[in-house]
Amino acid sequence: MKRALPYILSVSLFVYLIIVLTFVSAKLGEVKCKGVQVVVDDTGENAFIDEDDVLQLIKRNYGELKNVNVVDIDKDSMECVLVRNSVIKSAQIYYSLDGYFHVEITQRKPVLRVMSGEGYYVDEDGKVMPLSGKYTSRVVVATGNISRNFACNGLYPFVMGLKNDGFWDALIEQIVVANGNEVILIPKVGNFRIVVGELENVEKKMENLRLFLQEGIALKGWNVYKEINLKFENQIVCIKR
Repeated sequence: MKRALPYILSVSLFVYLIIVLTFVSAKLGEVKCKGVQVVVDDTGENAFIDEDDVLQLIKRNYGELKNVNVVDIDKDSMECVLVRNSVIKSAQIYYSLDGYFHVEITQRKPVLRVMSGEGYYVDEDGKVMPLSGKYTSRVVVATGNISRNFACNGLYPFVMGLKNDGFWDALIEQIVVANGNEVILIPKVGNFRIVVGELENVEKKMENLRLFLQEGIALKGWNVYKEINLKFENQIVCIKR
């Protein structure tokens, strides 16, 4: 009997779950949609899309959902439609027994704005994201002759390194790309430029620069030099005003 008890409990639980699911399915068939509730994440940091925009997208593609049986609304299809929007990274949709559809939107987050041609963003996943007429994100700006390949495979990992370091994230404002994909940095403080050159061994270059800024410029002043050049191996060449 003791050996059979776990089996009996498992079967009983299985039967119970089937009964509950059958009951819930039957009840859902009677539930009509009372409305759609939308939550968009990170609206304080990014405001590319809001609740009204999402509701308009849903209405344009699916019409008026109010009073439609919730089981007749294809939430998987709705998720696919929403993520086709250029500023939406993901959409999670579910309905509750009170008749409301819940839509949770995650926005794409740009880390770099490229001002080349019509301009575009590169997001935190290294993918191109179009500019928005509704909102401009305050991220590092890159100017110059920049190919999309270099923006996504060269500048993107470099900018992510800057963004994930509090010192560089607070200091660097703009990137200028010269011929041959040579990089020049424009800081937020001081009236000088930092010539990085090509992005090979850039981690070592930036660490040397960090020490120079913290131990050199911090003592002499931020306006002593007009250019700091990191292109030469194991040395920093400065041009005074």
